[in-house]
Amino acid sequence: GEVTSPYVVLRLYDVRTKTQTREEFSKIEERRTDTVQDNGFCPQWPDAKEFSFKVESAGVAMLLFEIVHSDEGFIDDKMCRAGIPVRCLRQGLRSVQFYDRNSQQGSFAFARLLVSVEMEQHIPWK
Repeated sequence: GEVTSPYVVLRLYDVRTKTQTREEFSKIEERRTDTVQDNGFCPQWPDAKEFSFKVESAGVAMLLFEIVHSDEGFIDDKMCRAGIPVRCLRQGLRSVQFYDRNSQQGSFAFARLLVSVEMEQHIPWK
């Protein structure tokens, strides 16, 4: 069997509205951790970066966590994922449960990612 070298991709799906025209369009932002070499059972990111996103429409925005296996020389394999509505996020340490591509826990029943969530509300100047 092959040893997994995972990294995490965070993707924010959001909707932005132009105030002058009331035109809506989708907005996708993406961040990625470094790869943890040969440690798929208990990977840790000791030099983890803080990722921040600017959410335009918290009522519809989704944050997707995706665990990907870095397959040097080949296409990276998407292993599991979890999508969380931004309005359901709470501050503090959170455990994110992962699912396979069929939205089943299956072999990922015990796969979790411990994340620290901090939120700030910005009020625009008028």
